[in-house]
Parts: sequence; structure tokens; C-alpha cells
Amino acid sequence: MKFKKIISLTLAASIIAAAITGCSKKEIPTEDENAFNDSAELKPEEGAELTFWTLSGDSEFGQAIAEAFEAKYGVKVNVQENGLDSVNKMMLDGPAGNGADVFMAAHDKFMTAKDAGLLAELSEKSSETVKNEINEVAVKTVSTNGKIYGVPVSIETYALLYNKDLVKGEAAKTMEEIMEEALKYNDPASNKFWYLTVPTDGYPAFPFLSLYGFELFGADGIDEDNPGFNSEEFKKGLEKIAELKEIIPIKAEDLKMETMSLLEQNFKEGKTAYYPIGPWLIKSLKDEKVNFGVTTLPTMDGRQLKSFSAVQNAYVSSYSKYPKAAELFALFLASEEAAQILYDKAYRITAREDISNIEGLKDDEELRVFSEAFKTSVPMPSSKRMSYYWTIMQGVLNSVFDGNLSPEEGAAKAQSDFEALVASE
Repeated sequence: MKFKKIISLTLAASIIAAAITGCSKKEIPTEDENAFNDSAELKPEEGAELTFWTLSGDSEFGQAIAEAFEAKYGVKVNVQENGLDSVNKMMLDGPAGNGADVFMAAHDKFMTAKDAGLLAELSEKSSETVKNEINEVAVKTVSTNGKIYGVPVSIETYALLYNKDLVKGEAAKTMEEIMEEALKYNDPASNKFWYLTVPTDGYPAFPFLSLYGFELFGADGIDEDNPGFNSEEFKKGLEKIAELKEIIPIKAEDLKMETMSLLEQNFKEGKTAYYPIGPWLIKSLKDEKVNFGVTTLPTMDGRQLKSFSAVQNAYVSSYSKYPKAAELFALFLASEEAAQILYDKAYRITAREDISNIEGLKDDEELRVFSEAFKTSVPMPSSKRMSYYWTIMQGVLNSVFDGNLSPEEGAAKAQSDFEALVASE
């Protein structure tokens, strides 16, 4: 799944949530009603049958997982491929009894889903399993107030692709080196750019925005009232965005998430040397026999660039008729067996801490870079006002990148736009 798809639906999430609030409310099960007896062994209920909503494009993975689970535990799992709006859909279908028992969702919807009463808290035993076996960065995306409400299944973050036909020897370790080489190589008339990204969107721009310590919605990403736009750290991040114009001499209106496929094609055709992106592009690069490598993001001003990361989590519905079977299936989704299926069927990276037993993945030089980069990445905030960030950044970054606003003016605009959106709630 691509991040741009997440972004396009975030605003819709807040609109639907608001609409539901105005509707007649259905009883939401309390935590006590959904909590398991932690002293009892987690076994499926008699006659349990589950519905699992997997992500769009993951039907092959979903079916393979369902078959493996049924073979092991004797519980049938009906798989439905869902879009990226599973949380919104669960808000409507869960209370009506038509929702999934277990559903996948990107972690930035976690607090929205949790506060809507959609998520069952994991039992103490299952929570310990998650904490012991899953990457700790991923565990944070399903945790709040010391409780765990989901199982991280797969991870995504950015790394730096480089074209080996253009980059001779080792890849650059600093943006300064890349910028120096870009000034010699760039030829806009021929669509040749040494380094390309989309600095006008809040996701790929984040490594530069956060370079000097800007924390979006606080250290844990849930400080709803403080996006951090009125900080010196954010202003200095915008200065880095403005500097990129020198090596990416393209108008902001031509650099959008919607045009990323053009940037990807430029890289594939050997016209771009460096391109930061997520792991979803790797398989097609291999299939098309592009001569490329993957390395971690470079440093800039002596500081490490850190990308946003996303985690695809499995959540047990608080409305499930079979909560024990559902929790068992959610845990199974992050098991070594499931991690192997995830790699084989979807070419994705498990959220498990240890990948040494995952055949193929453990020796996959490209995906291992993303796995390592994830450990120092910044999880995309799960703040319920995250949609404001995407909206605000679209205007601010365009103007700063094109030089129509100074970094100081851009920071002031971001803060005032945020306050206006809050006031309109």
C-alpha cells in the first residue's frame, strides 16, 4: 500500500466520524465486557467463524492466512478485501453487527478507532506476546495508557534508492554530496535530475521538516492541541524545504503525490540517480531488471534524516461475537508462519523484531534496509487532527518551495491555518 492512498482518505475519516457522532448512538461494549480472563488459555469459542477485512490488493495474502489459521485451529475465516477506510466502515457496520471480527488498518487511525469504541483491548497474555515479539516502534502504534489494542503486522518507511548505472561506487551518505552532484548533472530539458522527491507533500517532506527536532503533535504524536508549527525547529525545517529548490528546479504544482508515478518512471529509465521511497516499489524494480541499490536516508547538516513510518495493524473488533477466536487470529497474523506468508504472497515486511527465520526476507538485501530504517523512523502520528497536517502542508510547502513565502511566513501560516481548522470544529 502506498502512503499517498492513506493521505487521500484521512480527511474523509474525520468527516464520517463527525457525521456518526450526530447519529443515534448504539451501545458500545465496555472494556470489562470485552476483556478476556487472563488466567484462562486463549482458545477459540465453540463454533466460531470469523470475518477478516484485509487491505486492498492483499486478497491472496488474506486467503493464504485464513487457510493456514483454519488448518491450525479449525476456525473458518471469511476474507473480504477492504479499502483503506476500514475504520470508517467499522463505525457504520460494527454496531449493526455487519462488521469484521478482525480488520486491518493503518496505525494513524488508531486513536480515532479506539476513541470510537471499535477496538477490544488485548488480554494480558497476548499483550506480553506482542511486546516480546514485535518491533518496539511498531508496538507504540497500538498502545495507549499502558494498554495494547492491536497487533502490528507489517511495516513501511522510506529508504534511499540509487541507480547503480549513474552512481559509481558507494551511495552518497550526505545530502551535501548529493546536492553538489545534482548541480553538475541536472538537465531539466531532458528530465534528468540527480535527486527527486515530492517536497511539497507532508509525507516525503517530513525528513527535512523534522531535521532539527520538529515533533508533529508532540513526542508521542497525540498532543492534539500542539502540532509544533510555531516552533523554531519547524521553521528551520522549512528552510531545508526551500533549499531543495536549487536541486529540484520544478514548479510546486508539478510535484504532487499524484505525479509520483512519473518520478518513479524517471528513476526506472535511468534519468534520476537518487529517489527516496517506500518498499512497495522494490518488486517492480526487480521485475523490470533495473540496476539499483537501496541505502538508508543520508544526513544533512550532520543530522540524520528520519522518515515517517507506517504500520499496518490488525484490530479485534469490540463487537465480535467470538472475541477469543478473533484475538487468536490477530496474534496469528504476526506469527513467524504469517510473516513468511506475508513475504511470499505480498512481498511485505513483517513487524516482528526478529526476521532471521523468515526465508527470503532474511536474505533480501533491499527489504532489509527498510527493516533497519524502520527502527529509527518516526511513526506517523495517530492524532485525530492528523488530517489537518496534510491539508495545511499542501499549501504551506508549495509556497515555501516556490519562494512565495519565507520559512518564517510559512510557519506562521501553518499555525494560523491549524487554529482556524480547530475553531471550525
